[in-house]
Order: sequence, then structure tokens, then C-alpha cells
Amino acid sequence: MQHLAGQNAPSPFVVVPHFAIGAAFWLVVSLLIVLFPDSLSQHFFNPKLLAMTHLLVLGFITMVIFGALYQLIPVIMEEKLHSEKLAISSLFTLTSGTIFLAYSFWNSSFNNLLFFSAFLLLLSVILFAVNVFKTGLKSVKKNTEKKFIVTSLLWLLFTVLIGVLMTLNLVFPFLKISHLEVLKLHAHVGIIGWILQLIIGVGSKLLPMFMVSHNLNEKKLKIAYYLINIGLIVGTISVFLEIGFFVNLSVIVVIIGVLSFLSFIYEAFSKRIKKKLDIGMKQTLIAFLTFVISLFLVLLIISKISIFESISIQLNISYIVFLLVGFISSLIMGQTYKTLPFIIWLKVYRNKLGKGKIPLPIELYSRNIATAQLLMFILGFFILMIGIVITENGCIRLGASFLLLSILLYNYNIYKIILHKSTIYGK
Repeated sequence: MQHLAGQNAPSPFVVVPHFAIGAAFWLVVSLLIVLFPDSLSQHFFNPKLLAMTHLLVLGFITMVIFGALYQLIPVIMEEKLHSEKLAISSLFTLTSGTIFLAYSFWNSSFNNLLFFSAFLLLLSVILFAVNVFKTGLKSVKKNTEKKFIVTSLLWLLFTVLIGVLMTLNLVFPFLKISHLEVLKLHAHVGIIGWILQLIIGVGSKLLPMFMVSHNLNEKKLKIAYYLINIGLIVGTISVFLEIGFFVNLSVIVVIIGVLSFLSFIYEAFSKRIKKKLDIGMKQTLIAFLTFVISLFLVLLIISKISIFESISIQLNISYIVFLLVGFISSLIMGQTYKTLPFIIWLKVYRNKLGKGKIPLPIELYSRNIATAQLLMFILGFFILMIGIVITENGCIRLGASFLLLSILLYNYNIYKIILHKSTIYGK
């Protein structure tokens, strides 16, 4: 864990607010699913689901990723973050842009507020990208992890640009291809190009470190990098040219690349010296298991088999929920317990080492509550998925209620960590 520290680490006042705000957004999303379960039993292009999806992706997932990257970039690139002021500005524009965008989608208000929110989000991403790119330019470190991070930023910029185009297209239709097809492209470029590649870049560094795994085959990461990006480029071009065969082919190429990464993670898990998994790594393991299921769902969707086409809406929503909730959100929750306690521990105890007995980072949160949170999450997610498959709103609400309890417990632990005071001096 000492790798997360060092003289290049940014101020906690830059990193920590991202975790606090992200946790609050996640709580809001889980509450909205409880209140409006029908949004998950309709076609995925409905106002409430669009609003909730963007609250989750931008407010929780991207928010926490930004914060975590500000802490991890100095580790991976071995350079200080270019500008903490840019990071704070990006935080403000991301938060406000997310709120305004979700409000616009929820009320189907395609007016000036929607354009303003799109501008704020684009500005936030540009500020973040400039910060990371300038940090990377100062770094002489060359590795696959850095490639994944830098490339993921390019896909993030492209994702936001597509979003801006879609916003304009809603008011001034000009795109020749179906708006729904562009929406699918927007979602997949964001999830695979931005979020997944970022997870691979950071995860391939952190997960072996947390599990204490050595002598891993890094060629698997290079294979994953090239196949995922080739697949995304071919798929993007094919969508705009409306060539269905190459779209499906690109999906297969991306899946093969993802499997290469999963093979790397499995190797790290098999060779780990630290056999006992803490609560954070247990939730991380469950996240990767749900990821495998989401890959299987993709194959069912593109198979064009009649029995699966008859339930295409349920399959598509299930696939997205498996990816965003079961995999990415669960992974972030698990890894929060690995990173945030150490960040706060450094802030509180950095200058008090050797002056008395101090708690370990793992003691900054309640492990019993973390365990209950994980169990609630598993139960809620399982019931939620059943409800989506059988399109039963009562079942969706029940599953979402358990998820809400899980996210409440998660928020409790997050704020318990953030508000921790020294147990030695009381200040």
C-alpha cells in the first residue's frame, strides 16, 4: 500500500471530495430505482432510465474514477499531478453538469439547460484530460498501464463529443443514422473505451499489488490493448457506415481482448501470495464474475437467434445493469475499501508515525458493516436481475430496496473513513 503514497501524491482535499460526492450520487440512483422500478421494465430509451444511467455513470463511476486517478497517476507515471486547481475546477463542472443533465433527461427538457449541461461536462472532461496528458508528458515511464490510461482519455473525449452531437440532434435532427444506434455507440464507447480500459490500466497495476502477485505474463495486457482498441475503431466506423456484419465482428474482437485481460487477472489471482481476501477484494472478485456473465449476454444479443430477439429489451437492459451495477459499480465499491482508508490514514497519521499506537487503515471503517453491505448488494442485485428478466416491477423494487440498504451502508463507511480523526491526540 505504500505505493499509493509518496512525495508526488496530491492533496487529500483534491481526491477525497470525489469519493464523498460519488457515494452520494450512487445513493440517489439506488433510491430512484426503488421509487421508479418501471424504468427498468420499459425500452432502455426512456427519460427516467437515461437520467438514472447518467447519474450513475457520471455522478458515481466517473466521479470516483477521477478522484482515484488523481491519487494513482503519480504512482503509475511517477510524476506529480500537473495542476490541483484544474482538478478542483473539473470536479465542480462534472458535479453541476451531471445534475443539470439528469434533470433535463428526467423531464424530457431538450432546451438551453441541456446544452449548458453538455457544455459543462465537455469542459470537465477537457480539464481532466489536459491535467492527465500534461502529467503524462512529464513522465518518461513507458508501460502498458500508461497506454491504457492515456487511450481511455481519448475515448472519453470522443464519448462526450458523441453525447454533444446527440444533444444537438434531439433538437436539430441532422444525423442520417438512427438516433438509437448512435446511443448504443455512445454507451459502448464510454463503457468499453473509457471506463473498461481505465479499469484495465489501473487494475493491472493495483490488483497484483493488493494480492501480492509476481512474475505475471504482461503480454496478455498488450494483446488486450490492441484488440480492444482495434475492435472499438472498427465498430465505430461500421456503425456510421451501417455495416452490421463488421459491427458484430468488432464485438467479437473486443471480447477476445477482454478475455486476455481476464486471463491476466486470473493468473494474478492464482499466483497470489496473500491467500486471504479482505472485504474489498471479495467484492472485487464478485464484480469480475458478473463481468463474465455480461460478456455472455453480449453474445446472446448479437446471435440474432429468434428466442433471444423476442426478449431483446430484457436482454439489453440486463446486459447494461450487469456491466454498470454488477461489474463497474461493484468493483469501485470494493476498491474504495482498498484506497480511500489509506489516503485518509496518510492524511491523519503521516506525521505521527512512531509516536504511539495508531490504527491500521483497515480499522478506519466498520468491517461488519462492510460485510453486511456486500451481502445486501449480492441479494439485491440477484433479485433485481430476476425482476428485469421477468419484467416484474414488484421484484425490481424489492431488489432495488436491498441495493439501497447496501448503498446506505456503503455511504456510512465512506463518511466514517473521511471524517476519521486521530485516535491518539483527538485532533
